[in-house]
Amino acid sequence: MGHTLFLGSVRESRTKARDPALTRVQSTLVKCRLIAECLCVFWSMAAMAQVSGEFYLEKTTFAPGEPVFLYFKLSNNGPDAVEVVDPDPEQPFCSGVSMKVSKDPADPSTCPIWADHGCSIDGQLLLSPLLPGKSRIDRYLLNFHHDIRTAGAYWVEATHFDIPGRAVGEVHAKLYFHVDGDVPAFAPSNVHLWVDQLQSTDQEKRLEAARTLASLAPPSLEAILLSFADNPEFLRYAPLAFHRLHSPRSMKAMADLMKASGPGTFEHMEAARYLAESNDLEWYPLLLDAAQKNPGISAYPAYAAELGGAQMIPVLVDLAKSPDSRLQAVMAMGSTGSPAAIPILLELLKSPDEAISDRASYSLRLLTHRTAVRDPRNRDRRAEYVKWSRWWRGEGTTAPIFKDTECGEPVPLP
Repeated sequence: MGHTLFLGSVRESRTKARDPALTRVQSTLVKCRLIAECLCVFWSMAAMAQVSGEFYLEKTTFAPGEPVFLYFKLSNNGPDAVEVVDPDPEQPFCSGVSMKVSKDPADPSTCPIWADHGCSIDGQLLLSPLLPGKSRIDRYLLNFHHDIRTAGAYWVEATHFDIPGRAVGEVHAKLYFHVDGDVPAFAPSNVHLWVDQLQSTDQEKRLEAARTLASLAPPSLEAILLSFADNPEFLRYAPLAFHRLHSPRSMKAMADLMKASGPGTFEHMEAARYLAESNDLEWYPLLLDAAQKNPGISAYPAYAAELGGAQMIPVLVDLAKSPDSRLQAVMAMGSTGSPAAIPILLELLKSPDEAISDRASYSLRLLTHRTAVRDPRNRDRRAEYVKWSRWWRGEGTTAPIFKDTECGEPVPLP
């Protein structure tokens, strides 16, 4: 039976699970300066570990559209064989690896996403022996979780954390690289090597090729990428491929994929996510329909709210009347980016149901980048309501309101 394994962190992704206690973490955007053109590596190992690790890049300058792989080398320096977790190229966190990629200078209006902070597995983690004196090199495609197509300076911050019972200590690295807009784009001949690999007799190689092509999404391969929707083996990469293509044909194919697949499936939810991110109201009726038919799956009301904005508020108010979708509706109000949601959320702060009050507070933080809670473990809900009400009466007409894709450090209310 499948289950989700959380290894020492909370999953931060755009799946819109929207539970402030479990799966949504608001991060502070850290602005970093490019201090050197060379590769800089900082890493440390637990003294007890007999397995050392090192993150590295093959090079520091890439062509536009070129895949960027992060490598992690494990070396067994001890006299005995040890068991290490098998790498998962799509879920690095399952292997004990978390990564963040950012452009330098970063865009302060968008949320930094640690896309690899969750691990969904069927059964148990797979382990393999690493023999004495031997090494293993894992590689992770940075383009898969992050869009690296724009020319400029980037950095990747990677951590290998110790999994209880394993022999590997903590490794940390911050590596700098550059996408050079003055050099020719990644050569078509190199792209077609990945196309040829789609026909490999090795399933892992086929999946690697599909994952890479979906991440790079060269416009010249639009027909091949559109065919992913009809290939059961590559179907899970279709939403990413369509999103990265972002052509009229691919966005229509995204909508068709959502109509054809079942609610709650990976491809259905990913298609909904990317349609919400498109900011194209043509897709709002489709997302609205998904929210009304599946209100108990928090992603759907949130995606519809993200795209629909204020016009989604009456729908959410209606969904909040049902105990089966009340929590999801209240959390989705924080995705509307609309000041019209704030008076509703202020009233919900007074709810005797603490779960409703918590989620109203969470949505207010998303919309305003303010907080009235200094210690979440010791909340005074009445005092919280008084603070929010006083602030709204004083600044309600002038306060900036944010979409949930815009980040900022929450400022305490006076």
